[in-house]
Amino acid sequence: MSFSGRMIANRRPDARLRLDPDALGLAPCEREFFRRGTVTVARSLVGAWIARRWRDRWYGGRIVETEAYLGARDRAAHSWGGRRTPRVEPMYGDGGLLYVFLVYGMHHCANVVTREEGQPEAVLLRAAEGPPGTPPRLMAGPAKICAGLGITVADSGTDLVDGGYRIFRAPGKRPRLVVSRRIGVDYAGEARNWPLRFYDAGSAAVSVTRERKP
Repeated sequence: MSFSGRMIANRRPDARLRLDPDALGLAPCEREFFRRGTVTVARSLVGAWIARRWRDRWYGGRIVETEAYLGARDRAAHSWGGRRTPRVEPMYGDGGLLYVFLVYGMHHCANVVTREEGQPEAVLLRAAEGPPGTPPRLMAGPAKICAGLGITVADSGTDLVDGGYRIFRAPGKRPRLVVSRRIGVDYAGEARNWPLRFYDAGSAAVSVTRERKP
């Protein structure tokens, strides 16, 4: 883990992402939402909102793309084979924690921990849409979500049920999902072909639209 990544990261959320959860009819997710199977959570998170409370105001975006990582049996997961390091430790916590890691020592990526304590599985948040009026691709990628909300590795382990970050359910019709294999995991043996990526078919913020499977 690179300490330089912490130093260069902007902790302040983008002002364009300010929102009012009550006006949008959003309801916070309870612990049991996150303790379900990881694939179920990954699918359910598409259309939900991730939000951060900063100086008594909320900032966030609607999640439009996720990837599921299935723990010790999944070669693409950081916890594959039971790997347990200080960086990965939040994955071993109870469902509903935030797990953040660095790519190339500079790009932060946010994950939602699933299942119960001791089952190190998580869902990567790959893309989101900001509130109305926000540039459509402001958060079109996992690093862009973190940049927009000011998420860094310092937030890894934060409770999404009782903390400064929350996952909110949204009212209305569920988005139409497209299912594909995950992006950037060609090193993961047969797991590279597992259909564990889910995205909103109608969103312009999806990071990549290749590798579609019905």
